[in-house]
Amino acid sequence: MVLVSPALMQLTENMVAISFNTSLQKYGGDMAVASMSILTSVMQFVMLLLPGLVQGAQPKNIDRVKKTFRLLLISCVSGSFLIWLICMIFPAAVSSIFTNDTALIVYTNKSMRVYLAMILIYGVQVACQYSFVALDQAPKAIFLTIWRKIIILIPLIFLLPHLIPNAVMGVYLAEPIADTIAVCTKGPMFYAYYRKLE
Repeated sequence: MVLVSPALMQLTENMVAISFNTSLQKYGGDMAVASMSILTSVMQFVMLLLPGLVQGAQPKNIDRVKKTFRLLLISCVSGSFLIWLICMIFPAAVSSIFTNDTALIVYTNKSMRVYLAMILIYGVQVACQYSFVALDQAPKAIFLTIWRKIIILIPLIFLLPHLIPNAVMGVYLAEPIADTIAVCTKGPMFYAYYRKLE
């Protein structure tokens, strides 16, 4: 069951990528899809950094879990905040790592600030979700993966372009909205479990 959760996370990540690309191609064309490729690359960096911290901080001794989780949460939030800050202040510099196409860099400046707007709190959901896996609570981690990606994010990708005048920005806006809802769900859910640990 513990191995199912990371596998499901990867599967749902692929479903999200297909949904984003399909919707962006429809409303924004090749430039929007190319911009999403850059944003996905930035998110992959986050997904390499934060789960790496989590996997390095999975004590099996329950007496050490609370202390370790506090340190892990601080590390994950600090890491996600730092990446957010760089992307918000220097979006062109971040984009130029992946392309030298000036028009794409300019286009991505705005989409990056929308798509990654709530990455500053992303560390909370990573720390909570992977800690559930480490604490043999894989069903909770699986539910949270399905909740964020399948129930919230994918429907928003297809719904928001119909509700917002700028359809392309509506697609990009799905990510920060899903991140906010996920943190508001995962944080309290993990806290309730964390308080019961002995």
